[in-house]
Amino acid sequence: MRTPIFLILIISVLSSFGDLYSQDAGKGKPVETEGEVHNDLKSLDKEYYEYYFKTLPNTDIIEKEKLEYNLIRSLKFELRKVDPDKMSSEELKKVNSSSVRYERVFEDSIWMRGIRKQMGHIRFKEYMYVIVYDRYYCFISYEMNPSRYIQTPFQVQLIFKRDSNYNSTLPQP
Repeated sequence: MRTPIFLILIISVLSSFGDLYSQDAGKGKPVETEGEVHNDLKSLDKEYYEYYFKTLPNTDIIEKEKLEYNLIRSLKFELRKVDPDKMSSEELKKVNSSSVRYERVFEDSIWMRGIRKQMGHIRFKEYMYVIVYDRYYCFISYEMNPSRYIQTPFQVQLIFKRDSNYNSTLPQP
């Protein structure tokens, strides 16, 4: 059987002209790759996309500020309530993020299990913190994440650091 060379030659010439025509016609149009449409030119959607990611806030900083706000506000409220003579408004202004230490604690800690055994009224929640200011130690628990939501605590337990084990003076009720 003879090979139709003339037919093969005509098909190859037409297909090459078709490829050239399709490249010229598609220069300014979006290119589709794997279901996504991309534009070779600078477009507003690309600019919007880039600007959006450049202006996203740093969530770590915001969460830390909310956590510190919740903890310090709760501590100030307890200090004002328990020791009103010493905690004047000037002294409460000194309670800020640079003057306190805080740490998240967990119920499986050996120290927290000991506290639970000694203080049966403390209810553990998922978000629990110990915050220290001057001679005050405060246990604060929250029902929801305090670094995401500004809220009041579920439970607060404030204790004083004594000068001596034998001479302790509690504030007047």
